[in-house]
Amino acid sequence: MKKNFLIILILLANISINAQTTEIKFGLKSGINMSKYTPDVYVGNSRILDYQGKIGFYIGGYSNIKISEKFRIQPELLFSNQGTIAVFEDITLTDSNGTPIGNEEDIKYKINESVVSLPILLQYFVSEKFNLEGGIQLGYIINRKEEVLENPFNQFLGNNFQNNNMENDKFDLGFNIGLGYKILENMRINTKYFLGIIERDNVIKSSIFSLGIEYEI
Repeated sequence: MKKNFLIILILLANISINAQTTEIKFGLKSGINMSKYTPDVYVGNSRILDYQGKIGFYIGGYSNIKISEKFRIQPELLFSNQGTIAVFEDITLTDSNGTPIGNEEDIKYKINESVVSLPILLQYFVSEKFNLEGGIQLGYIINRKEEVLENPFNQFLGNNFQNNNMENDKFDLGFNIGLGYKILENMRINTKYFLGIIERDNVIKSSIFSLGIEYEI
């Protein structure tokens, strides 16, 4: 399946290169994001794992290829910090006989991911300043760390730990939708939503809102 997705990306890139363009521009972009995993985990009707949003950032560059008065293609190469806040809800310790010890508590930890991504966007310009966009995005997770934020059972689990488990899925793939607005001659603001379409580790998908600035060089 991953090979098929790569083939799609290569075909899109070839379309952008071979298009009859009248204009190719380059630029830099950066901004902030709010990322989380989805879906939450339930046992019956009880939620046991709640994924919450984590603030991160992204930075990178792009090329913008004009293919008509209304349409452009924008390949990008970005480095981003993303992940999620994970909350294990209503945890109860028991003794050897299964008798609960203490009250129900939550354990909260943060997952940080360092990701290199390749979005390829098709932009439609409603006007000179305002555009809509959408496309596909491939990501590669180069690093993953976990940090405990709240743990009432810290005698059993340290307050800080790192997990760089190489068995975690490294590839992510999904769709972007967004819009942009020109605020200065060489500067645009841009907001996007990314939703993963493959299940990483057979369980989770990525969900990311981003807001940033593009600067044409």
